[in-house]
Amino acid sequence: MKVIHLISGGDSGGAKTHVLSLLAHLNQTITAQLVCFRDGPFAEEARSLGIPTEIMGGNNLLRIRRTLTDFIRDGGYQVIHCHGARANMVGAMLRKTTGLPVVTTVHSDYKLDYMGRPISRLIFGSINARALRKLDYRIGVSDAMVDLLISRGFAPDRFFTIYNGIDFTPAPDQGDRLPYLRALGLDADEDSVVVGIAARINPVKDMSTLIRGFAAGYGQCRRLRLVIAGDGEEKQKLIDLAEELGISDKVCFAGWISGGMDRFYSALDINALTSLSETFPYALTEGSRFRLATVATAVGGIPYLIDQDVNGYLISPGDWRTLGDDLAALARDDSLRRDMGEKLWQKASAQFSIQRTVDTQLHI
Repeated sequence: MKVIHLISGGDSGGAKTHVLSLLAHLNQTITAQLVCFRDGPFAEEARSLGIPTEIMGGNNLLRIRRTLTDFIRDGGYQVIHCHGARANMVGAMLRKTTGLPVVTTVHSDYKLDYMGRPISRLIFGSINARALRKLDYRIGVSDAMVDLLISRGFAPDRFFTIYNGIDFTPAPDQGDRLPYLRALGLDADEDSVVVGIAARINPVKDMSTLIRGFAAGYGQCRRLRLVIAGDGEEKQKLIDLAEELGISDKVCFAGWISGGMDRFYSALDINALTSLSETFPYALTEGSRFRLATVATAVGGIPYLIDQDVNGYLISPGDWRTLGDDLAALARDDSLRRDMGEKLWQKASAQFSIQRTVDTQLHI
């Protein structure tokens, strides 16, 4: 079977991880060709993983459609698979010229993709919403995402669900965490309980709630520390908020982490996520691989992973008070953190592995 995957090539976060890990494993069984609309780190990483990758850049959509139509026919591809707004638009154009079925994976809520950027939301968000309705099949990366799109009038008989999976092969020992945390800029010692998040610092991630919740938790347990891995347009706002709340010396803004995330997650005690919207975030499964106690908002597919009071805590979006209580409870009780982290690993490794994701994709 030969499937061609289209993506902008500037993607990061969950969509990037999903596409690259999925295609790397799919190519062990079928031909999964990647086409990016720009060159750069995404395409370079794809090539390094052995994924066949082509670049078809430029802004002339008619030329891209002609080039891709010839490429698809000459290569004998049987399915077109789109990821993201630009790919969806091109995929809608290819339906007529190729006659092939076109499927898209919906990695996020298209109504929130351009939150805080009204011009982009008006232009690209509207185009993507229209293109999504013209494609043949849609894959949501959680049942919650599928339900959301059906509630917006999408045909329910044209949907599939696939959950993001990761490789749960045990990571090698990452060494002493204190030198690493201090190198990031965090004021931590042997007794510190470190809360961490790895995400883009944008409005959808609602890290203001995280900062406020951490401040409330720190007020109850002085062992707490917070490290934020990522960058984005709201960083200065969060720095100012931490200063206002009097916790700036307990919070570290580490920027983007280079060299893989294993070292980062291995240095944490608690994994946190305060997003207003998610599908099924890799940040939680990656944390579960290191048996991290987890507190997250009950949005999207997160409740399919986190069982309240069993393997983690769920909070409502914006509820920084409950977040503070949960962080303090975990900081005070080492055995509670270990127990919740172990139970989360057991569930995640059994139900959300990369092999399970690949098998689901092949079935679709």
